[in-house]
Amino acid sequence: MARYVEHTRTWEFDEDRSRWEQILEVLNARIDSGEWGPKFKISEVKLMEEFGVARPTIRKAMERLRGAGKVYTVPNLGSFVKTGSEAE
Repeated sequence: MARYVEHTRTWEFDEDRSRWEQILEVLNARIDSGEWGPKFKISEVKLMEEFGVARPTIRKAMERLRGAGKVYTVPNLGSFVKTGSEAE
């Protein structure tokens, strides 16, 4: 999984795995831990800045979250974490 390096305030990625997969693990952990609660708005722009990657990389991870039923997207509004009842 990607690791956050505090002193440089950057993410380090494993060389042998896709960045989107590693970002997906981090995003899943944030949702599963409750750090991102129900209806939390997920900003692709902020994620691009945080992880230092291009938008297609973030979008690939977001597609997987949608496929897993953890987030939903509202056109022209953004993506949000599903509530417990929505995820079921």
